[in-house]
Amino acid sequence: MKKDRTLVKQLQMSIGIYLFSIFMLCVLLFSMGCNGSYIAGYSLDPDTTDHNSTIFSEVTDSSGYVHWYVKIYDGELWCYFHNRYEMVKRVRR
Repeated sequence: MKKDRTLVKQLQMSIGIYLFSIFMLCVLLFSMGCNGSYIAGYSLDPDTTDHNSTIFSEVTDSSGYVHWYVKIYDGELWCYFHNRYEMVKRVRR
């Protein structure tokens, strides 16, 4: 009877150590994988990310905001980055 109790206590201790090890591993991986606005080295901030799209023309306006258009002409265009219509006027420098 006493032998069974010690065996149960050892089993409980082993399971506790195992679960604690898995928990600490998850905490370690989460803290290393997510750093501010980066996940695994990829930026989540759309204003600082270089977008390499072959579908959209990426335009940066005079205030520094990024916009995505399929075709660029003067008038009201759908911005796929902001999901709304925006008034566009081309300015030559």
